[in-house]
Amino acid sequence: MERTAGRASWLALGGLAGVAALQPLACRPDGQAQGGPLDQAQADLLAQVGPGLVEPALARFEADAVALEQALSALAASPQDATAQDSARAAWTQAFATWQELEVMQIGPAGSSLTALGGQDLRDEIYSWPTVNPCRVDQETVEAGWDDAGWFTENLVNVYGLDAIEYLLWAGPENDCPGQVPINAEGDWQALGEAGVAANRAAYARALAAHLVDQAGDLADRWAAQGGDFSGALTRTDGAPYSSSQEALNAVFDALFYLEIRTKDRKLALPLGLLPCGADDCATTVEALPSGQGAAAIAANLRGFRSLFTGGDGVGMDDLLVELGEDALVDEVLADVDAAIALADALDLPLDEAVETQPEAVAALHAAVKAVADDLKGDVATVLTLQVPAEAAGDND
Repeated sequence: MERTAGRASWLALGGLAGVAALQPLACRPDGQAQGGPLDQAQADLLAQVGPGLVEPALARFEADAVALEQALSALAASPQDATAQDSARAAWTQAFATWQELEVMQIGPAGSSLTALGGQDLRDEIYSWPTVNPCRVDQETVEAGWDDAGWFTENLVNVYGLDAIEYLLWAGPENDCPGQVPINAEGDWQALGEAGVAANRAAYARALAAHLVDQAGDLADRWAAQGGDFSGALTRTDGAPYSSSQEALNAVFDALFYLEIRTKDRKLALPLGLLPCGADDCATTVEALPSGQGAAAIAANLRGFRSLFTGGDGVGMDDLLVELGEDALVDEVLADVDAAIALADALDLPLDEAVETQPEAVAALHAAVKAVADDLKGDVATVLTLQVPAEAAGDND
């Protein structure tokens, strides 16, 4: 449950983190017995993560996806109509913003099958960044096979989803492939002409949006009680997929580390050149390069983090910390999150341009996001005796 933010000093517990992270929450520093207020707060948190947070966010995203499909249908009917294109871009931007909050809630079905208990890789079906390939999207634009049965199962995620739709809506008249690729070498792209390219891109984007609606509905169904009931799985301890409430709580905690692994490192440190980027110009590695929505994505990630940490209007990890007498730590985390949101909202340029012309502002945002991530893997992990994901445990940038 949200609290008023304020600054506070960190706890002097860093040296105990390695031992504490191996203990169950039942080993409470305040001596509370099992079955007390802390256990009840944890049970309430797990019971409302689905119905109180993830399911409503998925419902909003599904509605946004439907609106995007409608806007793209109108564009497909008039592929070179500027008003229809503007409406489609606005609909995509809204759906993208909603999904960016959900990026920080990859618990269970949306999570990776390699790293998340109950993970089913459904996130990549909806949005696969940074796994993107504009040239492959251009090739599919020429081949025009998106209405064929089995097209989505036969192709990789880098030719569909929100990221592919973004490229289709913002790409210029040329393609992103080198000259030796057949669409250029054999003249197929040139043969389409500007009008043909626009028509194919609009039809392709409309097909991708229809698939997006289906995937959003599928993910929502897997959380709902009348479907896969993953919301209920968070409260069970039968090993499907969680063998204890502590394991389920750690799964929620793990999702919060999107902010460190993706937002801080991939979306900010890489473009800033703080990590090796593998590109001639690191600024071009930003998220949402075609649309210029990179800074907005970071702000949405931070808002999603805040919602999951506080439980929105319900019980969150902040309430567990309060039960342990750590009100000051809660205030510290929320103050750091709000400071980072303010910096992200203040960036009024596409992120790649900001990296080039306002590097101090982007570096300040990186430092602010890092402060939140440090709170999470430092004092919060220590006090709640939760394990930090391996990907984040050794990150010291």
